[in-house]
Amino acid sequence: MKVQQAIISEVKRISFDIEPKVWLGIKLLATYIKIRPGEMRNIRERDINLESGYIHIAHPKEGTKKRGKFAYPDAEDIELIRGFPRSIDPDSYFFHHMSTRSGAKIGKQFGHKYFKKWWDKACDNLGVKGVDLYGGTKHSTATALGEFLTPEQIKRGGTGSATNKAFERYFQLRRTESAKVVSAIKKMQKKQAGKVVKMRNKKMLIR
Repeated sequence: MKVQQAIISEVKRISFDIEPKVWLGIKLLATYIKIRPGEMRNIRERDINLESGYIHIAHPKEGTKKRGKFAYPDAEDIELIRGFPRSIDPDSYFFHHMSTRSGAKIGKQFGHKYFKKWWDKACDNLGVKGVDLYGGTKHSTATALGEFLTPEQIKRGGTGSATNKAFERYFQLRRTESAKVVSAIKKMQKKQAGKVVKMRNKKMLIR
C-alpha cells in the first residue's frame, strides 16, 4: 500500500495540470476495486448519480450483464467527483480529455491505455518495476484488505455484482457492505499516504 500510494501521488504530480481526471480515475481504481480500468474509462455521465451515491457500471466484464454492477463512493469521494467539470450530455464519457493537444481532442474519451500510460510513467519516475495498473490498484488493495476484513466481506462489499432479483434489498445491502470495505481502504491509504509525505519532506530537508 505504501508503494501504491507513492505511485498515485506521483501520478497526481505529473498529470494533474495536464489531465486531472487521470489521477481521479486511478485513485478510484485503487479504492473501488470492483471497477476494472476499461470499465472506468467507459463510465458515462448518466452512470454517475451523486445524489443517490452510486456509480453504475453498465457493461461489466464479469457478473450479470442485465443490471451491471455498482460502486458506492463515500462522502469524501462524492465531494471529490463534484469538484470536476461535468458534461450536460448524459451520453458523454466522464473520463475524457479536457484540453486539445497533440493526439488528443477536447471531449474525446480517454484511450484504452491512457490510465496505464500515466501509471507506467509514475512507476518509471519512482524506479518501481513490475507493477502494472491492474495489479497495483485492485490486487494490491484487495490483498492488503485481508488484514482487516474476511474474504467474504471483501468479496461482497468489494467485488460483488448485481444478481439478486430483489434488487432494492440487494442495492441497500451492497451499499452497507461496500461502506465497510471503502472505510477500511481509506484508513489504509491515508496511513500509507502520510508515510509518503513524511518521506518526501525528509528528502527535501536533506537536500
